[in-house]
Amino acid sequence: MVQVRDGNLERALQVMERKMRSSGIERLIKRRTEHHVKNSEKRVLAHKALMARVRSQELGKKLREILIKKIRGQ
Repeated sequence: MVQVRDGNLERALQVMERKMRSSGIERLIKRRTEHHVKNSEKRVLAHKALMARVRSQELGKKLREILIKKIRGQ
């Protein structure tokens, strides 16, 4: 929520845009709408998705190892 002070609508819009950018809402809205994505942006997004997938797989492996050790240790 953004308050308009002294009738200064332009300043309120700037504050709202800054809040939306910092919270990530802008990216969610862009992701859901159809628009052209530059190749460099596609590469960055693909790399981020790859790194998230790798981290998730590594975490899964570590958890499996821990569970196996617990089962065998009992």
